[in-house]
Amino acid sequence: MILALGCAADDGRGGAASAEAGINPTQGAGADDDAATGEGTAAAADSGATTGEGSTGVDPGGGSGPKFDLGGDTGDGLGEGGTACETEECTCTIPDHVPCDAGNDLFQAIGLNCPGEPQVTATTTGPGGAMGVRTSFGGNNTFDPREGSRYAVIGSGLVGDLGSETPFFDSNGFPTYCNDDLGAYDPGANLPAPLRTNDVAGDCTNNLALLGTGDCSNTINGQFSQGGSANDYVEMRFELDVPPDVISFSYDFAFFSVEYPDYYGSQFNDMYVGWLESELWTGNISFDAAGNPISLNAGFLDFRDDGANLAEFDNTCMKQHAGTNWLTTTAGVAPSEHITVVFAIFDLSDSILDSYAFIDNFQWGCDPTGMPSTEPEG
Repeated sequence: MILALGCAADDGRGGAASAEAGINPTQGAGADDDAATGEGTAAAADSGATTGEGSTGVDPGGGSGPKFDLGGDTGDGLGEGGTACETEECTCTIPDHVPCDAGNDLFQAIGLNCPGEPQVTATTTGPGGAMGVRTSFGGNNTFDPREGSRYAVIGSGLVGDLGSETPFFDSNGFPTYCNDDLGAYDPGANLPAPLRTNDVAGDCTNNLALLGTGDCSNTINGQFSQGGSANDYVEMRFELDVPPDVISFSYDFAFFSVEYPDYYGSQFNDMYVGWLESELWTGNISFDAAGNPISLNAGFLDFRDDGANLAEFDNTCMKQHAGTNWLTTTAGVAPSEHITVVFAIFDLSDSILDSYAFIDNFQWGCDPTGMPSTEPEG
């Protein structure tokens, strides 16, 4: 897992709905940063951008990013640490990136489809009100953007509700915001392809024959089966070609749920899934150290507002509820392969009491990792 630095480039359950904090990715650049309207389909043209040669370290935009010497060929086409290499001097080059998220596009907000950089084919599933962009959240600057000036938000409820503090509850004791039945896509027991909930029979990193037979992480099924039914499903999805000598990617995210505290530990266990479909892995890539998916009942739930009036949730509907800090997921890929990535969130077992994911800072990397990993900030 140690990378020897070669050389670096010179620069290289039914509440009121509010429309405050979300941006429909199909709106024009002049749209208000805090308005959520319309249907949510964000498509980016697949431009087939030319990628640079791995031996030269020239990135698709014409510049050169940082280079990492990953060691020589081990004789099986893999460098030290199992990285994909074909020459004795195996070099990983990270393409240059310039943030371009001044507009309201979900994918540009996380660092994709910027001018002069590799382009992705991008789509969304879910109503426009359940996805958007933000520039901040709560207090203490904890949830400021990780890349550029904005980040994407997807939720099993209306993104516009996030900026509404919840001082009152309805007659059933449920919050009056972030408690929406979207009446949208309810996939039930089967998530949309290529996502699968079933475990695989072994270790995908050692047996590539297991790819495509289920969730290589074996992290979804245990908690998903308790609820048995995914509702208000919302996703961001993109396909792209890995740069010729890149061997990993990473992204940052945070997860929040109104299900806490009343349904903590129950089957009403809303879930976030980061899915990778590649030559090295088919399955969830975002899970805690104990092998649990990112959900109400998993680790990383650092901010639990049990009457402490957490500043991180000031002026938001997460008051008296819970969320994670920023987390970073890293996953290995094969150079030049075509991959599909899906960021999905959904209610489990019911269609109310919403959960949300903030997503930002997608970037290529040179981490010769086998099993994907997720680590907390710092």
